[in-house]
Amino acid sequence: MLKHFTIITQPTQLTIIILSLFIHCFSYAQKTSSSISIKVENEYGQAIPTAVVTLKSDRDAVLELTNDAGVATFRVTPDNYLLEVQHISYTLYTQKINTLTQSTFTIRMKAETNQLEEVIISAKEGTGLTSSSVINRRAMQHLQPSSFADLMELVPGGRSKDPYLSGVNKIQLREVGHPGLSSSGVGSRQYDTSSLGTLFVVDGAQLNSGANLQYTYNYIDNVGTGLNKSINVSSGVDMRTISTDQIEKVEIIRGIPSVEYGNLTSGVVKITKKSGYSKWNARFKADGYSKLFAVNKGFESKDSSFKVNVGLDYLNAKPEPRNDLESYKRITGALRLSKDKNLDNGGLFSWVSNLSYTASIDDAKSDPDIDLTGVNKYKVDNQFYSLSNIFTYESRNESFFRSIELQTTFNQRFDKISQTKFVQLEGATALPISTVGGEYDGFFPSANYIGESTVDGKPLDIFAKLISSFHYKVATVSTDIKAGIDWQYSKNNGNGQVYDIYKPLDPKSSYRNRAYKDIPAYVTTALFAEHISSTKFGQHGLTLTLGLRGSVMQNVSNEFTMNGKMYIDPRVNLQWSLPSFTVADKEARVDLTLGWGQQRLFPDLNLLYPEPYYKDIQQLNYFHSNPEYRIVNYKTTVFDAQNKALTPALNNKLEARLDLNWGFHQLTLTVFKEKMSNGFRTMNDFGLYNYKRYDTSGIKHDEVTSVPDREDLPYQEYNENFLYNVSRNGSRTDKEGIEFQYSSNRIPVINTRITVNGAWFRTMYDNSMPSYKRGKSDANVNGKPYPYLGLYDTMEPKSKYEELNSNLMLDTYIPKLDLQFSTSFQFNWYYLRKNEPLNGMPSHYVDLDGQLLPYDAEQAKGTLLEQLVIPQNGNASKATRKPMLMDVNLKLSKSFRNKQITVSMFANKLFTYYAPYVVNGTKVNRKGLQDPYFGMEINFNL
Repeated sequence: MLKHFTIITQPTQLTIIILSLFIHCFSYAQKTSSSISIKVENEYGQAIPTAVVTLKSDRDAVLELTNDAGVATFRVTPDNYLLEVQHISYTLYTQKINTLTQSTFTIRMKAETNQLEEVIISAKEGTGLTSSSVINRRAMQHLQPSSFADLMELVPGGRSKDPYLSGVNKIQLREVGHPGLSSSGVGSRQYDTSSLGTLFVVDGAQLNSGANLQYTYNYIDNVGTGLNKSINVSSGVDMRTISTDQIEKVEIIRGIPSVEYGNLTSGVVKITKKSGYSKWNARFKADGYSKLFAVNKGFESKDSSFKVNVGLDYLNAKPEPRNDLESYKRITGALRLSKDKNLDNGGLFSWVSNLSYTASIDDAKSDPDIDLTGVNKYKVDNQFYSLSNIFTYESRNESFFRSIELQTTFNQRFDKISQTKFVQLEGATALPISTVGGEYDGFFPSANYIGESTVDGKPLDIFAKLISSFHYKVATVSTDIKAGIDWQYSKNNGNGQVYDIYKPLDPKSSYRNRAYKDIPAYVTTALFAEHISSTKFGQHGLTLTLGLRGSVMQNVSNEFTMNGKMYIDPRVNLQWSLPSFTVADKEARVDLTLGWGQQRLFPDLNLLYPEPYYKDIQQLNYFHSNPEYRIVNYKTTVFDAQNKALTPALNNKLEARLDLNWGFHQLTLTVFKEKMSNGFRTMNDFGLYNYKRYDTSGIKHDEVTSVPDREDLPYQEYNENFLYNVSRNGSRTDKEGIEFQYSSNRIPVINTRITVNGAWFRTMYDNSMPSYKRGKSDANVNGKPYPYLGLYDTMEPKSKYEELNSNLMLDTYIPKLDLQFSTSFQFNWYYLRKNEPLNGMPSHYVDLDGQLLPYDAEQAKGTLLEQLVIPQNGNASKATRKPMLMDVNLKLSKSFRNKQITVSMFANKLFTYYAPYVVNGTKVNRKGLQDPYFGMEINFNL
């Protein structure tokens, strides 16, 4: 029964229990005994399991734990006994009883004052050295999430959103106005460094991959298809794929993390899975978009040294309940093992192993009412296997060395994008097939065909981290030192884009198939050290953390700027604890925290090794009614889109925080500023190519008896320039804002806690590097394309986004009914978007010889160069401001049969108010813009 044992935190209680066990083990059995039953209840008559019940007499002492019905049974010699009942959540109960006259007893315990205070259903702001939000299991259960994306509502500045499970869910920390993708998957992906640079860690194991290359050619060509919204390359972890049913706690670090965590820019998401004994738990959830089933169980040995946790869940979602043609499915299985062993030298060895599996499947078919062929469909199938281990040795002796820890993670994915498409060509279309540069004949495909394509990816990620910790004390200064090394290896062993070159899905694509396994591996190594000192002077406390992390990108050629360079990230956090004082008989504490640090993110394989660009120009196209006499000839030029000058993205962070605690009241206020001017993006570069144009006007078609010989045809030679995409450090993302959260104590009688949180965010997006454009002219000049390219410093809008969000939550817990409900009023007080005016004047231009020359507006007047000046729309820089909107959400949970069954429901946007506003003299009425979103679930604990 000790596996049910509730942790006793007070040393005196633990001493009593050990002493009672000792006395019981060595007491003498009497010749006569009787059965005694003691039932333990709370003040509302509900059973209290795992309570420690002790009977003491002059000659004997026995101890038992109450079962799930709150009953403890003894067999003792009839006598006078002192009855003691202990539980961590209740006040110690003592009573003298006589078992000679009575054999059954019912005990009612009074709840500790802080029991209700510990029922927290919102994120709790951390009070450590960096700003973070901690979300416990109780908060997750009350929120009733379908995926990890739903938890972001609890972070300051977050708001509830209807689930979006038909496309990638990217994380945004301290960010507003990110230009996302449209429903067709087309849109700006130029500021994905923020989501790519958020590190996800599950029990020490990283989820981020540097070798994800699952994309299609129309995705990189920015061609709109529904498939694109399911593609998640160079944008971080898709939060849809993370189930919350196996999670015990989440910590979202928004500030400056320990140097233990690297290869990031935005923050760290630390996920802790369930561990230890638990009953069988089953969860069923249904809402307008999805259905979810989950089951899990925890086992442990009698001495609690060995623990096993297993879990399985299944999610089936549709973007539109009436649409059976598109769906998203997720299957997750997890096995967690942990073992502790006390060694003879007094040390403690522990081992934690996690084996997990996740299948994430996007599936879509064409509407038979629109697509008469009935063959168009796609499927995105991602299979993820992960095995992680943590080995820890901890010294129990008072020595300089304290612990050493080894973490290893092996993540293997088997990803596949399968697509079938009916292709109808426009007229007599010819296609090139050469994969190398030169002059080659193409071919004429059939007028229509069914194209099939598979994108085969097998990313393998291996992570290893070794950390040692040390401790020493000099006078009043206590110091902890952490030092270590981590290593990451990522390799994609897939076959890449696999399709029939004679039946391509996109005849206009400018790419060719390449095998992912031919791309070099992604390898990084980092060394880190951290020094944490704390001291007290008088009633003041001071804690200072100094950390340094050095990172190296390996396995890149000498041509790369990053080759052989170590990038140093310093991080500093300082916390000053002021003397506590008493207000209204309650202790008040004030902490001031400052932090500054740098965080770097290396480019992944997609950015380091992009697809080569193929420029195919038709030199000759002779189409004859007899297929045997047709000929098409191309000049293929291959351009390397690789940018060897790429450097890691660097984010500079600065923040200040005030923590005020008064009794159970907590107020946190954080001011931050972040600057990143070299995020990753694709930008235009220019290339030069030459080709021939053969003249077939002299061929007499009626006399043709064989394929015309190119050598006999006249031609003209041309030189042209053109634009293609390369990866560069050209995205600027600057963030600043204020985050706040206040939580009260539970108001007596009504047991209601008030929580107010929110944030004011301002985010600036900009292109930090000049870019090439064709100008305003797409017309031909003397039968040739417009010959010049312009280099523009500010041809992408510098956008400023602002918003102020606040959430007011009233949550009430009624122990007598075991009922919990909350009402949240979520306000967006305003939303602002403003673009800075653009300058359509180029600073330089590219001539036909590929020379970059200064642009002189006066000299360009009256010439073709004048067309490089791009006129600007004055309305483009006008600010768009939307006024207040409010959503009211309701959540409710009710438990039955001693918490064996819990029924929950939620209603988001149950009431809404969206204030109207005026745009260019036209009133925009947003009433009825959002529909309520309902759902419910039932949990079984058996």
